[in-house]
Amino acid sequence: MKDIQKLLKPIVTEFQTEIPDANPEIYNVTYDLWTLKITLGFDDIKSPIYVIFKNVVGFRVLDEGNLLEFWDKDVRVPGWIWRVESGGWFELEKLRAGFLAQHHGDSHNEYLISGINDCLSVIAESEPIIMKAE
Repeated sequence: MKDIQKLLKPIVTEFQTEIPDANPEIYNVTYDLWTLKITLGFDDIKSPIYVIFKNVVGFRVLDEGNLLEFWDKDVRVPGWIWRVESGGWFELEKLRAGFLAQHHGDSHNEYLISGINDCLSVIAESEPIIMKAE
């Protein structure tokens, strides 16, 4: 089990956005087979922020307390959305023989949105689109 924990030690990089480095509240998550849309609220921004993913392989919402490996001082980077380079949910799923996405080459990207109470992991074939509500 300790070998698996070492394998799954996350390596993340900050995904650059124009939104300040603050933890948002995840207000809403919708998925319609084509698009995953996440609505976020930030204390210093009056209108919501939308994060949109296309070509989604999977997504999950977990309380931040269930993702303790990401809060280690050697792992945590600035920002509220991170690109997971290794050691994340995709790596965990690859331990299952039935996870077919692992055989589709390197077309996936994994992201983690760090919220105040909940966090959202996304495996997608494209980068997120981040927009302010008008």
